[in-house]
Amino acid sequence: MKLTKETLREIIKEVIAETDGHPQILKKNKEVAHNWATHVEWKSSTYKEKYGDVIGEVKHHTLFEDGSITNYDVQFGNKLVKSIPASKLNIVELKEHSHEATDEDDEEKDDE
Repeated sequence: MKLTKETLREIIKEVIAETDGHPQILKKNKEVAHNWATHVEWKSSTYKEKYGDVIGEVKHHTLFEDGSITNYDVQFGNKLVKSIPASKLNIVELKEHSHEATDEDDEEKDDE
C-alpha cells in the first residue's frame, strides 16, 4: 500500500483522537528553548565546605516542556555531584539553547 498525503493526514487525526487531543507522539520531537546554567556555585556555606568553594561546570540538567529545570549534575573540581536541586545553586553563567524535554522514564532509570 502506498502512503499518500491524505492517508497520512487520516493517521495523524486518528492519533490525536486516540490521545484526547494531546498527541504525545507528536510532542516527542519538539525542542524546548530555555536558559540553563553552564556554571554554578553552592548557595550554602555547608556545601562549600564539603565540596570546596569553587565554581562548578554543569554536565547535565533536567528539562520539562514548560522550560523549567529542576536538577543539575555538576562537576566541582574532580567530583561529579548528580541531581542537585536548582534551588541549592547560584548561577554564575547562563546560556540559552534548545533540546527535547527530559523523558520522565529516563529520569527514573537514573535514580535506580
